[in-house]
Amino acid sequence: MEFSGILVALFKLFFLLVAGYVLNRIGLLDAKTNKGMTSLVVNLTNPALILGSLASTGAVTRGDVLILFLFGIGIYLLLPAAAFLFVRVTRVKIEKRGVAQLLLIFGNTGFMAIPILQTLYGDVAVFYSSILNMPFNFLIYTYGIWLLNRDRRQIAALDGGPAEEADPAASRFSWKIFLGPGILASVAALAMYFARLQFPLILKETFSFVGGVTPPLTMLITGSILAEYPLNNLLRDGKIKLMLVVKMLFFPVLTLVLAKLLFADPVIVGLVTLTFAMPCGSMCAMLSKEYRANADAASSGVVFSTVLSLLTIPLVYLALSRFF
Repeated sequence: MEFSGILVALFKLFFLLVAGYVLNRIGLLDAKTNKGMTSLVVNLTNPALILGSLASTGAVTRGDVLILFLFGIGIYLLLPAAAFLFVRVTRVKIEKRGVAQLLLIFGNTGFMAIPILQTLYGDVAVFYSSILNMPFNFLIYTYGIWLLNRDRRQIAALDGGPAEEADPAASRFSWKIFLGPGILASVAALAMYFARLQFPLILKETFSFVGGVTPPLTMLITGSILAEYPLNNLLRDGKIKLMLVVKMLFFPVLTLVLAKLLFADPVIVGLVTLTFAMPCGSMCAMLSKEYRANADAASSGVVFSTVLSLLTIPLVYLALSRFF
């Protein structure tokens, strides 16, 4: 796709993001609607999209898929170490280090990455993306929550009081996260791919039809969710903002170098690079609010990085298309 093509593709998607933001502000969408639409995407349309993407895997080699799966595990082991170093080097305040690391590690690999990648690379990108990001949920619900609980204890210590205890039910890790429709669809797609199985035509068409609403719907939801976060503190905490600027440019370069060493397919290289060029995931703000750990810093980081991505994603794609 030429650079003008990426601009058109991104404009269409970000138009929906802005539309979602405006619709929330004028009251046509709200938190309850966002929750319902998010549940619809997570439990129905996105799993259908993943299963429908099997139809586009005919030319995909088994070796690439296996390496991509292992690459995803490796990169999600590397990102916490990189985030830890970033936070130390930039000397983020001790009570914000957990949230800062959360913002660095966990990008918007679902709601923003999938529609953008599908627009650029077709349905096969959905299959690749689901394989690459399999470790995401496990890491955010274990290490991510540990970071937030540590922040809350630091805040309590600075305030001179005892740390608030987390809700045991909310803090306890549950293996049920691996029974979510998205995870199950990804595992089923991976298993069927290696077994060289395909759905009957009627199911292929149904999954593609239902899953086809995911890209526009996710961008609309993302815009509406962003409208729930206050913008008055958007430019506060310059260290975190600087760190996020570096993240949006350095992490894609890091993953590009690693992907070039492992994959000959330019689609996989581009997909991996752009996945880690995405802004901070909205889950960072949601979990920070739930665990009472600098929710303002998390929400402003999500909004700031999303606005910044309007510039950085085209720049990363331009670098990809011109030099690789």
